[in-house]
Amino acid sequence: MFGPKFYQQQLDELGIDGMEIDVSTIKEAMQTLNELEEYEDILKKMRHNIRVDIRNIRKEYLLILKELNPSPEDKQKESARKVQKRIKKKKGVLKKRDAKIKSYEIMENMVDNYLTQIDDARIYIRNSIETRVG
Repeated sequence: MFGPKFYQQQLDELGIDGMEIDVSTIKEAMQTLNELEEYEDILKKMRHNIRVDIRNIRKEYLLILKELNPSPEDKQKESARKVQKRIKKKKGVLKKRDAKIKSYEIMENMVDNYLTQIDDARIYIRNSIETRVG
């Protein structure tokens, strides 16, 4: 499992932020389209990995929450104070899980945003090529 910082570093190294779309010639436009496809493939793999990480976090915390559940016999013997402690502990675990997942969701949203921008750029480039070709 990679961390959100790792994915942020990958995005930075990808250099998609500073990419310029050159449609001055058909050749340049086609080259830009090819670059966009490469970026898109990398981003889709990254998004997949992020989703796998989120799924693994959910599984991990599901096991932790399962361990906090008492057996039926213990439930009957539990005092109100113990029940309150258990509920508080569960809430803490859920809060921790949600905070951990949130940073991954932020990265996933960034990747989705880049993929949307790539789609928009692809449409712009194709329209540019069509107007030149006729």
